[in-house]
Amino acid sequence: IALLGGLILNVMPCVLPVLSLKLMNVVTHAGAGQGQVRRGFLATAAGILASFMVLAAASWGVKAAGVAVGWGVQFQHPVFLVAMILLLVVFAANLWGAFEITLPGGLTTRLAASGQAAAGQNERFTGYRGDFLIGAFATLLATPCSAPFLGTAIGFAFAGGAAEIFPVFLALGLGFAAPYLLIAAFPGLTRMLPRPGAWMVWVKIVMGIALVVTALWLLTIVVTQAGTTAALAIGALAAALLAAIWFRRRLAPAIAGAAIALLAVGAFLAPSLSHQPGATEAAARANWIKFDAARIPVLVAEGKVVLVDVTADWCLTCKVNKALVLDREDVVELLNRPDVVAMVADWTRPDDAIAAYLASFGRYGIPFNAVYGPKKPDGTPLPELLTREAVVSAIEGAGLAASTAKR
Repeated sequence: IALLGGLILNVMPCVLPVLSLKLMNVVTHAGAGQGQVRRGFLATAAGILASFMVLAAASWGVKAAGVAVGWGVQFQHPVFLVAMILLLVVFAANLWGAFEITLPGGLTTRLAASGQAAAGQNERFTGYRGDFLIGAFATLLATPCSAPFLGTAIGFAFAGGAAEIFPVFLALGLGFAAPYLLIAAFPGLTRMLPRPGAWMVWVKIVMGIALVVTALWLLTIVVTQAGTTAALAIGALAAALLAAIWFRRRLAPAIAGAAIALLAVGAFLAPSLSHQPGATEAAARANWIKFDAARIPVLVAEGKVVLVDVTADWCLTCKVNKALVLDREDVVELLNRPDVVAMVADWTRPDDAIAAYLASFGRYGIPFNAVYGPKKPDGTPLPELLTREAVVSAIEGAGLAASTAKR
């Protein structure tokens, strides 16, 4: 189940921020020899697996300390977001030619002897270190949301100890790395790409812009967690860091290194400038009430149907569910009926009550939706990817008359 969940994670909306990284990984191997392609994609798969093992170790350590654990909870912490923003800026600078990561000297020599020096020395973000980093970074950015089967696997892992957590996370990593392992097994697939040429320059420019857009998205989450002042400061420092990387060759190495280090440190300190959270999604959705687990049995006893939506600003799948299903006119009309109560649980920032609520269903990640009613007092969980039919059917099955739900 974990293997399948990791595989499906590749096509979930959560991976939108890392599509440019995945494309970059494929494009930079266009025209390379099969051996180089195989080793490069194996390095990316290794980066993915290493990251999943780091997440497993962190989850086990936090759980052993008696703290509630959850899938993707790293996005609840501004320090993690700052690290991702700065890394995105560095990746963008690399794609735009501000600096290069080259192959180790010995390997470069061997490639030169085989006539592959041009591909090995002049590629942006080449070398197995770059491939490994792409895999690791893609994993960290692609895990803020749950996916079909993944929630079941994570629930089983977190309900146990190290003997459950590490094997499950390893299987998740293998599933998520499966596309890279497929190309490593059949490197000839990269021949379907056009030969290297000027088009690659434009692709890298566009992908760099996509990474910057992702950084801006993460800044909007910082607004919710630490306030507008902190987010603006982080954004300004990240832009200054990009400029420092770009113009570092015009400065003395010591001065350039010190400037880059100071800007990075300043960005990590910026969240302390403000502790006033910004506007949350819960506040923006005025027709929803704030989540209160204690009220659910009371409302059900009154004959009402309750829909609970656990969401977060960093959960892209949650936003897709909202845009395609929960904000549909007919669904909104149904949820606004007097005998239906819609509750939103905003998990953008750490919340023990929401974590405990998820754990009561054996879930440790989002999106998560459940429907309660006189016929379903214990609640019925809905699929991670919502459909109108699933929501309406669950509301009807919980006790609302079918005639009131058909619109």
